[in-house]
Amino acid sequence: MANRLDAARDELSRLEITRRTVAEVLAGEPGGEAAGEDVAPPGGPVLGVRGSLRDVTVYQRIVSVFVTASGPLRSRDVCDALGIGVEARYTEAMRSKLKRLVVDGTLVEVEPGLFARTTVETAA
Repeated sequence: MANRLDAARDELSRLEITRRTVAEVLAGEPGGEAAGEDVAPPGGPVLGVRGSLRDVTVYQRIVSVFVTASGPLRSRDVCDALGIGVEARYTEAMRSKLKRLVVDGTLVEVEPGLFARTTVETAA
C-alpha cells in the first residue's frame, strides 16, 4: 500500500511540474500579438467557434498561404502550398478546415470549393 501511495505522489509531482512548465511556456511566447486583437496561445489546441478543439498552428499556416496568395485558392492548392499530399484524404480534410475558417469569418467561399481571404476595409 505504501509503495502505491509513493508512486501516486511521484506521478502527481510530475504532473504538477508539467502543468507549471506548460503554463510558463504559453505565458512566455514572444510576439504574435497585434494591437487590439485577442490572440490565442501559439500552437496547441484551443476552442473554435463551434466549441471544437483545434490546433492554432495549423490554422495559422493555412491563413499564411492565403496572405501570400494572389487570388482565391482551392483546398488542393492549399495542400500543395503547405507541402501536404494532394490525395483526396488530404484535400477533403483541408476543405473541412477551410470551411471552419469561413465560419470564423477569416475566409470567404467565393464559389463552392474556392476560398479567399476576407478583406476588411478600414476607414483612414
